[in-house]
Amino acid sequence: MKKLLMLTICLLFAVPSFAITGISLGLKGGLVTDYNQPGFTIPDQETDNMTLAGLQVRLSSLPMVDVIVTGEYAWRNDSYSILNEDFEVKRHDFLFSASAIYPVKLTPVSPYLGAGLATHSLGYDFVVPESWSLEDYDIEVPGNETKLGYHLVGGLDFKLPVFPVSANAEFRFNWINTPQEVTKYNSITLGISYSLP
Repeated sequence: MKKLLMLTICLLFAVPSFAITGISLGLKGGLVTDYNQPGFTIPDQETDNMTLAGLQVRLSSLPMVDVIVTGEYAWRNDSYSILNEDFEVKRHDFLFSASAIYPVKLTPVSPYLGAGLATHSLGYDFVVPESWSLEDYDIEVPGNETKLGYHLVGGLDFKLPVFPVSANAEFRFNWINTPQEVTKYNSITLGISYSLP
């Protein structure tokens, strides 16, 4: 995580040597799908989708590639009734990522492809009823942990003529190096960005 943070800081300080233009700030939101995490199991329950929101900074003044630095938060709150007892669990994944993308600069729609690295802070908040334990009902909830991840990304930018605003649609294949087995999931987001003058 420290190496990724240092790389991002170096890239941010390198931008003025190219130009101050080419920086855009954005908001994004969407869905996490097919979040198949080994070690997290609630029998007969749907647990693989989450809501996602995030912020991003895009540097497009570098030669050949753009760099996207993103902070995202994905979460899901669930309440289950098992033998007339309520079991509530909140899952969350805060990630910080850096992606290098190759944009095909067209007007008004510009597609791009790329890859990147991320740190994932995985957390679980839950309360177990006093009368039973998780093992009794084949429920597995891992402890909180921070893990390295990587992803492939593809998207489309829609630039609005005259205005310094653009819309964005993006799809990512994500992998997280969790202990038992690699966690895989997809994320689908829509966003809007403002280009600094």
